[in-house]
Amino acid sequence: MAVGVPTAFSGTCPRCKTRRAMLNVDGGTLFRCEGCEWFLTLSTQSPTNTTNASRAIGATTIPVASGGASFTSGMIILIDTGVNAEVVTATSTGSGTSVPVTAFIKAHNSAVAVGQLLISPTYSAVGVGDAVPANPGWGF
Repeated sequence: MAVGVPTAFSGTCPRCKTRRAMLNVDGGTLFRCEGCEWFLTLSTQSPTNTTNASRAIGATTIPVASGGASFTSGMIILIDTGVNAEVVTATSTGSGTSVPVTAFIKAHNSAVAVGQLLISPTYSAVGVGDAVPANPGWGF
């Protein structure tokens, strides 16, 4: 199944524990797992950084002041955490000031957050898990 970013991307669902299509719900960081249909929120985890220049649609690098080399080939990266959020993949290990990635399909301003993708359940308060039954076969 082919999916496009940012309306969908393939990632490991924290509930299903398997790679699934993640479908965008709000144009930003709220997604839904195609398998279990849980709502998931995208954010960043280490390594993180901030862009130091804007990027146009089709650009294939993330410009940073320093620390780009901490992003390695194949790492899934979230750029921006607002309505322009986009998931890209590092195509090779970055240099000190640039991270090579798959082409952007959204434009991005300077000074936006960048980091390794973190997928978390949107509703994780105490008792919320009781509202959604466990996946079949989990034995809960």
